[in-house]
Order: sequence, then structure tokens, then C-alpha cells
Amino acid sequence: MERWGQSEPRHHTSMSETEIKQKFQLLKKGQSGNHNLLKSRSCERCIENGKRGTPFEIQFWYQGGEDWPFRHQRGAEAQEGCIGCGWYYFETWRNALNQKLAQSAQDD
Repeated sequence: MERWGQSEPRHHTSMSETEIKQKFQLLKKGQSGNHNLLKSRSCERCIENGKRGTPFEIQFWYQGGEDWPFRHQRGAEAQEGCIGCGWYYFETWRNALNQKLAQSAQDD
């Protein structure tokens, strides 16, 4: 939401499970800290320096690389530049990383 530059529209209670998963990523708050806050701070740094986040300092992007890849810095269009960052959609990032690791193991 840091890049959107405005508040999101209201969410309806009739949202499907798929819509809920697309809109919300509640991340763990535990002994290691509040991961939602880590995500927010990572997005703030990306806006400041143009370098996308590295969840838990793991330098992996399932699409693109470290540098912000999109010309739009703010607004709804900016979301496209977030695709590939682990903080954008953690489950997709984790699955892509595991797939890459499995492929690497097979190649060895």
C-alpha cells in the first residue's frame, strides 16, 4: 500500500476466498518480530532507493531483479513493479524459491 498513494476502496464481506488471498497477506507476528511491519519498512526503503526487498535477507525475485523494474513509482499502476518481490506475494515467492532450489539440487 505504500506505493498506492491513496487509501484502498472498501472491502466487502462477500469477498470470495480467492479475492481475500489476493488482497490480504497477514504475516506472522512472533518472537522474531512483526513481519507485516518488516514488509512495510521494506516497501518504504524500495520507494526511497529503488531496490526491491529481500525477505529475511534472501536475495531472490521470482520475476525481475533487485532494481525497481517499473516506470510508475506511485499509484495503482505501480503494483506491476512489485511482482516478483517476496514481500509482494509471499506464497508465490516461497514456492518459486523452493522450485529453484529443487532444480539446483537435481542439477548437482
